Amino acid sequence: MQESLRSLPKIDKILENKEFENLNKNLVKKIAQKTLQNLRNQILENKITQTPNTNDILQEIKKHYNHIVSPSIKPLINATGVVLQTNFGRSIFNEEMLDKIKPLLTNYNNLEYDITEGKRGERYQHLTDIICALFDCEDALIVNNNAAAVMLIINTFSKNKEVILSRGELVEIGGSFRIPEVITQSGGILREVGSTNKTHLKDYQNAINENTTMIMKVHQSNFAQIGFVQSVDYQDLSHLAKTNNLIDYYDVGSGYIDDINCDEPSLLEIAKTKPSLVSFSGDKLLGGPQAGIIFGKKDLIQSLKQNHLLRAIRIDKINLILLQEIFLAYLLGNQSQIPTIKMLNQPFEELLHKAQELQNILEKYSSLRTKIITTESKAGGGSLPHLDFPSYAIQIKHNKLHTQDLHLLLRKNGIVARAFQDTILLDVRCIDIKHFKQIGIIFESLEE
Repeated sequence: MQESLRSLPKIDKILENKEFENLNKNLVKKIAQKTLQNLRNQILENKITQTPNTNDILQEIKKHYNHIVSPSIKPLINATGVVLQTNFGRSIFNEEMLDKIKPLLTNYNNLEYDITEGKRGERYQHLTDIICALFDCEDALIVNNNAAAVMLIINTFSKNKEVILSRGELVEIGGSFRIPEVITQSGGILREVGSTNKTHLKDYQNAINENTTMIMKVHQSNFAQIGFVQSVDYQDLSHLAKTNNLIDYYDVGSGYIDDINCDEPSLLEIAKTKPSLVSFSGDKLLGGPQAGIIFGKKDLIQSLKQNHLLRAIRIDKINLILLQEIFLAYLLGNQSQIPTIKMLNQPFEELLHKAQELQNILEKYSSLRTKIITTESKAGGGSLPHLDFPSYAIQIKHNKLHTQDLHLLLRKNGIVARAFQDTILLDVRCIDIKHFKQIGIIFESLEE
């Protein structure tokens, strides 16, 4: 045992080795110390009988070093057909849009500086005028995500006060984010009304008391109820709240502007009712970065700005700059610049053309059997769960590789597809034509 311990290389000798000549010596030292300590423990516990040779130890240290310094976030080709794939970062961005904002990120900018007055300005103002022009609302505020928007609104107006909400809207979304817990942790008192499947206007009316401050509506987002169900329209709740001098608040979750064909009211339609407060996500159907957008009455927005919680959840400069471009695209009618909207609205004929072009590439490889089939894409990200988007996919069967093995190899090469009935499906909706060549190269490598 002592002989094995003595045979371990010394730290200074490791650091002098040419393998680590141009590497960060402090990091190499930390990894080497941890590696050697693990080996000592294994020797002392008789888990290994023979000490690895010095070269193997050096390679293990270098392997750990490369793992740490190699960026783990990598680009993927989304062949799942889920446009707002939460695990893939949801909305993606237009390259031209990113080129446009690059000077703002590589130079100082007037994020919080009033150029005319020569004094401190407000970061939110860069978006307020655009949002107010788009929704014809009085004021707006942006925070770092919609969960933060909910917390800020409840904490500002309903601390130790009652918030009326339908039992059919006690939503849980990803990451165990539950509306009831958020309300209570924000200081509000949840007053549930109605039943799971049916809530009537009179349920809200009967729940109003001297401790009520808000009538809240929450979009069900990632699920839909069918059958014997009933809910109250936001416009009716808004009227009831205003009649009783209460705040009406609609947490829309994944709201869209006006360019998706579905049976849900758009944010523009909701805005026409002149709501007290509305909040929604920036990185879902809007097609922007992660953010929580709040719009509504000016006096209420100003109260939100006075809450010290805002400092902890305010939007950062990069996402604010991105949102400015996203909202300008909507305001000017340039939705085609937003990839999320473009993908959701792709014509069926265009999808077929993409599928045919991709199949022509894959047919060159003798190990593959391919077929174009119709399939269904999803919006994803807790958006429009009941809505399917007709699409086309390439169905692939490999002559030698099992489907699960092929699935894994594709993932390791940056393509995430769907496994279906012992085949691989490449849904073309979210695949950009610029990726076709890369996909061909990856499948060509599997021929070897």
